[in-house]
Amino acid sequence: MSTLTLILPVRNRAHCVVRTLDSIAASTLLPAQLIIVDNGSTDDSLTICREWAERHGADGMDIRVLSELRPGANVARNRGLAECTSEFVAFFDSDDLFDAAFVADVVAGIASAERTPDLLFLPSRQEVNGHVQTRFYRRSADPAVHVLTSMLSTQSMVFRTEWLRQIGGWDERLGVWQDWELGLRALLHTPRVQWLTARAYHRILIHADSITGGSFTQTLDGMLAAMQVAMDLTNGREPLHVRTRIALRLRAMIMAGHLQREHCAEGAKAFQELATRCVPHSAKPLWWLGRLLFRYVAFGGRGAWRIALFYSEKVL
Repeated sequence: MSTLTLILPVRNRAHCVVRTLDSIAASTLLPAQLIIVDNGSTDDSLTICREWAERHGADGMDIRVLSELRPGANVARNRGLAECTSEFVAFFDSDDLFDAAFVADVVAGIASAERTPDLLFLPSRQEVNGHVQTRFYRRSADPAVHVLTSMLSTQSMVFRTEWLRQIGGWDERLGVWQDWELGLRALLHTPRVQWLTARAYHRILIHADSITGGSFTQTLDGMLAAMQVAMDLTNGREPLHVRTRIALRLRAMIMAGHLQREHCAEGAKAFQELATRCVPHSAKPLWWLGRLLFRYVAFGGRGAWRIALFYSEKVL
């Protein structure tokens, strides 16, 4: 039996949730618990999950199917977190494919750590239009790196359960960029970290029905809300907060460029104003770098985050 609980929020995934659940059941080492939280589905998702749980009840997992009517993936995740009884917890999405070796490798990583980790990082894979690639991953606990690269996603983090509860769990106010915010908040708490770098895990399927939507304009309000939360988290004067604020400014200018390219002038302006509030006393080179990133992205440039990351790691 493993020391890991897996929490799976589900909303209107009747067409694909069995595929996800079957991929979890195919694990070489099963999680101690599988907590499925239906989040007010209006299709047959809840019934399908209950029937699947009945069929797999003898597999060796403690399978729980919960119903959470308050809307929001983070609400569902926190409901599962409240029910978790194992020492470690991970989260997964109901339209992706679980890696069979994930649980076994995580448990081995925990066992090999000199001190019990608060947070484990591991690479993940994503599939876009049939093309599978490893998401950016850097062995770094620098919050500024995560701000620019979003390297800590839902599927690439494993938490010590009690520690995650202590730092507040998932922010239920957010509808997008939830894992980006949680990854930032986690790193700002300077956790004991264990890295698993041997390979990438899972297949994260990016599609039009993903929670992030099909364009930046569609999720403008949610992105601005997440950025504001990030600013609130980094309102101190210590070096860690200052560096992260500079990264937030660069991220905001990159987002302004994306919105300008989508002809969303109002959104571009909102992110530019937010960038100014991130570091209102910024030095002139930083101001010019932000403008460069904005124009580069607005005119179709790709990989602006790499330019910002180079500045963050080599210059700051």
